[in-house]
Amino acid sequence: MTIEQINLVLSIPFASSQALLDFYRKELPGRVGNYRLDEVGPIMSVGSDEEVEGYLNKRFFFNGKGVVMEGAIDWYAAPEGDLEWNGGFVRQGYFMYLADRYESTGDERYAAAVVEQMLDYIHNVPPYDPEGKPYLEYKKSTWRPFEVAGRAAENWPVALAKIITSNSMTADAFAEIYYSICQHARFLRQHHWKTGNHACLEVAGLGVISIFYREMKDAEEWRTYAVNLLMSKWTEQFHPDGYTQEMSGAYHWVALRNFFAFYQVAQHNGMEQIFPSVYTEWLRKTAMAEFYQQKPDFSLPITNDSNVTTRHQIQLSALMAAGLLPAEDALFRLSNGREGKKPSYTSHFFPQARLAIMRSGWDSEALYASLDMGPWGCNHMNDDQLNLEVSAYGRNLLVNSGRWRYTTSPGIDWLDKAEYFKSTAVYNSVLCDGMNQVHGDADGEMRIAADSDYACGTFCAGYGYNGGAQVSREVGSTTQTACVVPDARHKREVFYAKEAGFLIVRDTLTAEQAHRYTQIWHTAGGQVEREGNVCFSCFEDANFVMVQCGDPEIEIFCGSEEPFKGWNCPAYDHLVPAPQIEASLTGQTVVFETLILPTRGPVNRSMLPVFEKEEKDGKTIYQVTVGGKTTSVEAGCMWRLVK
Repeated sequence: MTIEQINLVLSIPFASSQALLDFYRKELPGRVGNYRLDEVGPIMSVGSDEEVEGYLNKRFFFNGKGVVMEGAIDWYAAPEGDLEWNGGFVRQGYFMYLADRYESTGDERYAAAVVEQMLDYIHNVPPYDPEGKPYLEYKKSTWRPFEVAGRAAENWPVALAKIITSNSMTADAFAEIYYSICQHARFLRQHHWKTGNHACLEVAGLGVISIFYREMKDAEEWRTYAVNLLMSKWTEQFHPDGYTQEMSGAYHWVALRNFFAFYQVAQHNGMEQIFPSVYTEWLRKTAMAEFYQQKPDFSLPITNDSNVTTRHQIQLSALMAAGLLPAEDALFRLSNGREGKKPSYTSHFFPQARLAIMRSGWDSEALYASLDMGPWGCNHMNDDQLNLEVSAYGRNLLVNSGRWRYTTSPGIDWLDKAEYFKSTAVYNSVLCDGMNQVHGDADGEMRIAADSDYACGTFCAGYGYNGGAQVSREVGSTTQTACVVPDARHKREVFYAKEAGFLIVRDTLTAEQAHRYTQIWHTAGGQVEREGNVCFSCFEDANFVMVQCGDPEIEIFCGSEEPFKGWNCPAYDHLVPAPQIEASLTGQTVVFETLILPTRGPVNRSMLPVFEKEEKDGKTIYQVTVGGKTTSVEAGCMWRLVK
C-alpha cells in the first residue's frame, strides 16, 4: 500500500506512510480514550488467561465451542452450523484482550498477534466470498454490515490505540490497516441495513469512524449522514416512554448503545454540537428506561431474546459520566448506597411498553419483580406475554429460561430446540393444552402506592401449535391458521405487599370450552423441594417459597430430556439444568392463586407460610401468615391491603 494510494482517501496528504503512522500514534489513543463497549451481539469472550494465550496460537474459543486453526486461519468457520459463532469471531473483539495484555505487560507477542491477524483478515477476506458472490447472497458473517461496524468502529480502534506504538506496528502495516478501515466505512455507507437495531448500530459505527479518523476525505459526509439517519430512526427503535420497541431487556441496551456510542465518542472529542438538542433529550429518556428496569444485580429482565448479563453496571457508569442520568441517583445505585442520594422513587411503569417494575429499593438486597404486559415487539420478540420475574436478597429467584441460540439456517439439527426457546414454555406464564401463545399483544396497567404495587395484564390473542416454526408471524398480523384456541383469555394480576415482602399472583383463564392450563415457573437453578402445595428453593443465602391456594396438580422438572423441561440459558448457547415448577388445572374457567415469598437465608421448613382466602361481602380476601403474623389483602378492581 503506497502513500499515494492512502492520500487518495485523505483530505490532507501525508509525505509518507511513516508520517501517517506518527500522526496517529499521537492522535488515536486520545481520540479513543476509554471508549469500549465490548463485543456486539451475544457471542462474548471473557478475556481469561487461557483464552488470551489461545489467541496467540490460533485457538479461538467462544461460548464453549473452540476451533484450533492448524494452518491458515479459517475466517469462515461456523462450528455446528452456528453463524453467530462466526459473527463473534470475525467481529474480532478478542483483539481488545490481546491489546490489553500488551498494554499491561509490554510483551510484544500480543501486539504482533493483533497486527498479524488483522492483516491476515484484510488480505484473505474481501467483501464477497471466494466464488465472487456478494454478502447478501453468500449469507456469511464475514462482511455482514453488523460485523463490519463491530470490527472497524469498536474492536479495531480500541486495540489499535493500545498497540499503535509497538514495534510490531510498522508504517507499512498501519497503511494497509488504515486503508482497510476506509473500505469498511465506505462499505457501511453503501450497504448498511435500512431498518432495525442493525441499521442503527451500523450507521452509528460509521459516525464513530468519522470521528476517530476524521482526516479521511468522506468523514464529514459520513458524520452528517449518521446523525440524520439516527434522528429518523428514533421512534422506530423506542416507545415514547423510552423503552425499546423490541420489548427485550437485553436489546434495550443494544438499541440505546447504538445511539449512545456515537454521542459518547463525539462528546469525548468535543464534537457533541453535531447533534441537535432533542437527540440528547431522547438519549436521557432512554437512559432512564435502562436505569428503571435494572435488577439489583445490574442484570436486566429476561424478556424475549435476553440472557442474564450483569455488565450493565459499567454501562450505567458510562451513561452517568455522559450526564444522561441523575448523578446523585445513579451514584447511590452504583455504590450500593455508600455515595450519592437515595432516589425518591422505586417502582416504575412504562405506559407504552407496558412493563411493570416493582422494587423495594435500590440496594443489592432489594426485592424486585418485573411483569411484561406489552405489545408485540419487533425482531427479537418471543411468545412471552405476562411473564413475571422475581429477585430478592441478592439472588435471582424466578427467571425466564433465556435465549439459547439464533439461527438463520433452516434444516440444521438443533432448529427445533432453538424454536423451543422462543416459545411461551420457557417463560413464567401459562400454556393452554400444552400450546403456546400465538403472536399478539398484551395489555395492562399498574398502580404504585406507598404500601403496595398492583399490576394487571391481559392476553387475548389465543393459543396454538408449539414452536415458533409453526407459530409464525407475518409482518403486522397473526398467522391465524396456527391459532387453535382463539377464544382463550389470560388475565394476570400481581400484588406486591411492600412491608410484608410478598407477592400474590392471580391467573384467571377463560374460554368457551374446558381446557387444561399449565402455569409455569422457571427457577434460577439449585434445588426445589415440595411439601403438598408448597414449593421452595434450597440455597443458603436467599430463597423463594411458593404456595398455591387450592389444589392444582404440581410437577417439578429439572434437566429433563424427555420431555425437554427444566433448563436455563444463563448465557448465549449455554444450557444448565434448573428446576421448573408446573401447576395445572382443567376447566372452562380456572384460577391460579399463587403466593411468592422471598426469604433471606434457608427456608424454615417448620414455619412455612400459610396462604388462604375467604369470600366476604362479595369480596375476595387473601390472608398470608408468615412467622405468626397475618397480612390481609382485598382483591377487587384495584387490590389493597386490609388495615
